[in-house]
Amino acid sequence: MGLSAIITIIIFIVAAIIIFKIVKTILKTIFIILILSLLLTAIFGFFSYKDVIDLTENFESKSKLMFLGDDGKLITGFSMKGFEEEPEVLTINQITEYQNNFKKQDYKKMLGDNYKMFIFDMKAFDFNDDELDFVGKKVSKNVLYSVLESNDPIALYKSKTNIDPAAYDIIDPAKFKSQAFAVLLSEEIEKKGQLFIFSEYKKKNIMVYPETALFKFIKLMPTSFIQNIFEKAKNSTINKINQKIGGD
Repeated sequence: MGLSAIITIIIFIVAAIIIFKIVKTILKTIFIILILSLLLTAIFGFFSYKDVIDLTENFESKSKLMFLGDDGKLITGFSMKGFEEEPEVLTINQITEYQNNFKKQDYKKMLGDNYKMFIFDMKAFDFNDDELDFVGKKVSKNVLYSVLESNDPIALYKSKTNIDPAAYDIIDPAKFKSQAFAVLLSEEIEKKGQLFIFSEYKKKNIMVYPETALFKFIKLMPTSFIQNIFEKAKNSTINKINQKIGGD
């Protein structure tokens, strides 16, 4: 056997050893990553499960803050404890105070003693010519949009519909806007179920505080996966809120 052949064999053996070690290191790294991923997924899944249980047990019984916002400005809102109690419509002064804390991103101070805080952006809703039942007649979502954006929503509603909300015992502009907000929310929940909340949250059209494990998990999931889970789920939560605000 010639010298060149021996050198070739040696080079081949050394290369094989190096490749084996590299492959072994890569496989070992992949194995460790897989184990860590499974472990983290299991831990995250556990806390997500606990979060689901927590929401199921406490959402309807503990105090919640619900806001509607647009371009960083809070438009209207209300707080509610149990569904057997009347919601507390936030006054203009309270909305202003919440707005100041919202600008500072002091969400903890906004939350206060409440269980959860939801801030819905106007972009979460489709404002079009579809009509909804609202204070005396069917009105388009575009009219509700005008109500929510107006500084004098009651006067504007009267001018657009020839209906005086005072005839329905509605004289407080803050309550009037809250009711418009609740009607819009109720309609979306009836059409899409819980999918509306979670899909719009994923689109960043809804802010939830505190953002617990379940909501962080949803951010990582594709919309189709979320839809498969929630497309058949119907939740009467917002309807109950709407009924209470409307006094039905």
